Amino acid sequence: MAQGMLFVKRLLAAFLTGFAIGVGTNLFIFPVSSRTVVFKEMVGYVAALTASLKAQVAYLQSLEEIETISASPPAERTQKSKQEPDTEHPAAKKMKTTVRALGELHGKLHADILFAKREVAYGKLDARDIDDLFKKFRKILLPVLGLTSLVDIFERVITRRGWKESDQNDAKRQEKEEFNEVMKTLHDPFESLVESMVMALHHSLYVLELVPRPKERKGDLEAKAETVNPGEDGFAAYYGSKIETFHEQRRITLDLWCKNKGIDWIKPEHDQDQIDWRSDTRLQKTSSERHQMQSELYILLYMEFLMNSAADAVMDLVRYADSMAENGRMTKRRLIYPSGGRLRKWFMGMFHSEDASNTNYDNPDSAEAGSYVIDIGDSLQAAKDPEHLPPKNAWERFGNQVRGLSHALGSSQSAFGFRVACATMSIAIIAFLRQSQVFFTTQRVVWALIMVAIGMTVTAGSGVFGLLGRVFGTFIAMCASLVIWYVAGGTGVTGAVLPLLYIWLVFIFYFLVKYPRFIVVCLLSMVTTILILGYEMEVKVIGVKLATSTGQPAYHTYLLAPYRLATVAAGCFVAFIWTFFPYPLTARAALRRDLGSSIFLLANFYSCVHTTIGLRLQGQENIDVEDSPARKLEKARNQVFAKQLALLGGLRTHLSFTDWEPTCGGKFPKENYEAIVQEVQNILNYIALISFATGGYAEMGTTKMESQTWLRDLGKVVSSVDVTSQEITSMLSLLSGSLTNGTPLPPYLRPPTPYQLSEHLEAIDKNILSVDHILEPGFAAFAVTQVAATLITDDLEKLVRSVQGLVGVVDFSFHIISTSTGNSDESREKGKHD
Repeated sequence: MAQGMLFVKRLLAAFLTGFAIGVGTNLFIFPVSSRTVVFKEMVGYVAALTASLKAQVAYLQSLEEIETISASPPAERTQKSKQEPDTEHPAAKKMKTTVRALGELHGKLHADILFAKREVAYGKLDARDIDDLFKKFRKILLPVLGLTSLVDIFERVITRRGWKESDQNDAKRQEKEEFNEVMKTLHDPFESLVESMVMALHHSLYVLELVPRPKERKGDLEAKAETVNPGEDGFAAYYGSKIETFHEQRRITLDLWCKNKGIDWIKPEHDQDQIDWRSDTRLQKTSSERHQMQSELYILLYMEFLMNSAADAVMDLVRYADSMAENGRMTKRRLIYPSGGRLRKWFMGMFHSEDASNTNYDNPDSAEAGSYVIDIGDSLQAAKDPEHLPPKNAWERFGNQVRGLSHALGSSQSAFGFRVACATMSIAIIAFLRQSQVFFTTQRVVWALIMVAIGMTVTAGSGVFGLLGRVFGTFIAMCASLVIWYVAGGTGVTGAVLPLLYIWLVFIFYFLVKYPRFIVVCLLSMVTTILILGYEMEVKVIGVKLATSTGQPAYHTYLLAPYRLATVAAGCFVAFIWTFFPYPLTARAALRRDLGSSIFLLANFYSCVHTTIGLRLQGQENIDVEDSPARKLEKARNQVFAKQLALLGGLRTHLSFTDWEPTCGGKFPKENYEAIVQEVQNILNYIALISFATGGYAEMGTTKMESQTWLRDLGKVVSSVDVTSQEITSMLSLLSGSLTNGTPLPPYLRPPTPYQLSEHLEAIDKNILSVDHILEPGFAAFAVTQVAATLITDDLEKLVRSVQGLVGVVDFSFHIISTSTGNSDESREKGKHD
């Protein structure tokens, strides 16, 4: 007993010493705080924005030649077999890749900012400044995400117009030529504006001192006078002039489109803002032709509005950075510490769990609502328990706390912990049996025991990947240990071993930082190398007799290193077995459940955005008041959006692990899941785009009387959209529950038809969508809303079909495909498809 207690004390002292050395190193030797991580991520965010904007310009340039664009719809292309070549244009593929990386970085930045705002630091930017910067970045992100949908939009246009067909008539060839001509007029304005936006983003980094300013170059003074470089005074005015130039150049594109459609655009010399339409072909063509023309106009306005919105959002960031410099915030450092309210939220947050499907957004309850008496929806309140009513007194609230313990013990996390304990004891039992105690000690089976405890993974896919990765990492460490030990002379000279070990650890840490996905492999390689070399040096210092007093024989390095590899491989294999026993925990099941949670979050986000739009059109969106409904909606909307981006990244990780899982029976429908993830991503982008496009309605309504009339008519239409909106929310909730539980969908399930806002607006005012309003900001915002709403409906229909292909439909109909008399005529019993 005394020896056991002494061993525990020494082990505890060793651990605490290691922790103290680690903490001291982090604090005093090249310290890296959460604020530093967030600032570096913001710099990476700007780099990702730059790459995304340049990729979008390259894609628009590729549209100047329509033959270079694939006509294969995204869903069909996703479900192609791997043997078929990918026909997607490289520019479109690069744009999607860069924007996807930007979205994942946005979700990571949202999670890391929480820790940065809690730190005590000595710097210039405090917690509120970091939060404001993140809001500015989010405002830039939304239009950039919207521009990515141009790939899907143009693919659908090309497919529906038949521009890829071999036998094309003169009308189709003329349409293609007109399309190419219009896209060419967008090239120079978009490219020039993107270059200015990149400069503006770097200007913000320089002013906020997130990156060092570049050294001034000795050049032509006259050229320097014509151009204001990022970081210099007056750059905001220079960038604003570039935006104004883009506004003027957009008239050229609209003028060319009107000319191709037979519309005369006359600009009187005395007033460039007045437009006189001599002829409007919209009144002379058929309904289908008018719809086609209107769709083309909406797409052009869609592109210009989003690019202009992104430029304006960058201008907000530039002005914010300049204001920080002007008010003296960037002149000197000061002590920064979290406020009392933030510390209180931090402490209370330790007692609350957060899940991807949880709809409790930690909003204040009615007691903290001030003077407002608001009837808010269920999604803005605490999640309801179907087996218990809300507590009414202190005893019932205490009972809820007691039930929380049983819920924790019955959770999936507790079940996984029990599985890990069983897996660990399946090896540890060797140490408790008299016949095998000596074998456990002499053969160092404790190494296998440790690997079981740290090598268990939640899913089988990551388990296979972890098994191979840990064995490979240990093999690399074995080779490195042999090289270091025998290059140093093989005698354990400290001055020779430690420098080589240091070089090896630096090399491993480089890969750990560069490729964080292989963090387990890198860490295991470091630990194994340190254990092998540390044991050999211990034997050299204390002697063989004392080293073998524990019952473990002293091996030379060429034997100890393979022993380590064998025990690690055995422990990883046992952990792999217990991942499948008694029942497998597969990445495929986790993917299905998380995908159901993602669709449920999408339903929440859609409903939240629709309610927000209603407040905006009624002029009741006052986010300045802390406890206002609009402020609650904004908080919930932003949290769900960030959760969804992070969850989509996790879904793609699960998809990558499904390739490592062994398959018993039929193949895993990976293509179907990839299509669902992509459709969820598209719908999320379109909903966020609608929220962004309608965000400026309030400002638009205060500028001109025409805009006020237009906004009032739009409010009448949106008030009648409520039924369709709830149908979409119900549809997404139904798909989520069916996919999460694996139950079939009900029959006759059809997504709601696209709501034709244009027709309803014209029913209220026949001139509301006339070309007379083509340059009004409200018209362009409406075009974005109309295009995004149509895309949501199209992708929702694809989502329903994809989910039906996985879970099936409740269908008892049957079809008689042959008769007993061998009659070739087919008899059929009517079912749900008739």
